[in-house]
Amino acid sequence: MMNSTKIIITGTLLLWSICTLAAVNGERLTYVVGCISCHHQTPKGELNAPSLEIVQRYSLPEFSRLMKTGVTRDGRHLLKEGNLMGIVATEQLAYLTDKEIKAIYTFLSKDWTKERIAKEEAKIPLLYKSTPQSK
Repeated sequence: MMNSTKIIITGTLLLWSICTLAAVNGERLTYVVGCISCHHQTPKGELNAPSLEIVQRYSLPEFSRLMKTGVTRDGRHLLKEGNLMGIVATEQLAYLTDKEIKAIYTFLSKDWTKERIAKEEAKIPLLYKSTPQSK
């Protein structure tokens, strides 16, 4: 009985360590949350979201405020303007942890390049093919 209790406690502590110490992946989060989809995989005529290169002009505290409140670095309140980013920030992105926001910020600040943008934007014709009208 004593050994099985130790195994359970050891296993629980190991699982807890893996979960809490695992690195948050900013690239993965950027895709999963939908940043890439709205900002680089949607035709500008449908959704005029700016390039995510804009993040490079933000400090981490400014970016965090944008993600949690929809307020830009220059003080524009996107929710009050009826901007989709304001809605997404306050209703979805506000639930990201500080660690997750930092991971997204780090990825977009350092690894989001013109080449990656071109690769994602090249997908638009494939993602938005015309489909036959149903009769």
